[in-house]
Amino acid sequence: MGLMEQIQKDYIDARKKQDKPLTLALSMAISELKYEKIAKMRELEDADIFAYLQKTIKQKNEVILEFEKGGRQDLIDKEKFEIGLLKKYLPEMLSEDEVRAIALEVKAATGANSPSDIGKLMKEMMPRVKGKADGGMVKDIVTKILSE
Repeated sequence: MGLMEQIQKDYIDARKKQDKPLTLALSMAISELKYEKIAKMRELEDADIFAYLQKTIKQKNEVILEFEKGGRQDLIDKEKFEIGLLKKYLPEMLSEDEVRAIALEVKAATGANSPSDIGKLMKEMMPRVKGKADGGMVKDIVTKILSE
C-alpha cells in the first residue's frame, strides 16, 4: 500500500471514529497532496509525499515560534498535534551520531579539510541523507567537522 493510500485509509478511519482533530488534519494533508499532484501534472510518488511532509513540518515549526511570541497556547498545541501526526508517515530519521558518521566517511572520501570545502562535502552528503535527516542539522554537523 502506497503512502497516499495509507493517509486516505487513516482519514476514513478517523471519520468513522468521529475524531474531529484527526479528520481535519488528515483532510488538509490530502487536500494539499492533491494540489501537489495537480501542480506536478503526474501521480505523486512516496518520495514526493515525504518531501511535502517535511516541508509542512518545517513550516509548522516556524508557525509555532510565531504563536509562542503571541502567547497562543491553543494554536501551539494544535500545530504540535499536526506535526506529530505528519511525522507518523515519515521514515525514521537519522540521529545526529549517524549523520556525523556519514559526514566523517564523506570527508575522508572527498578529502575535504577546511571550512571552505563545505560546499563539496554538502554536495556529497545531501543525496545520502535526503529524506532521512534535516538539512539544517546536516549543515551544522558538516560545519563542526570541517572546523575541527
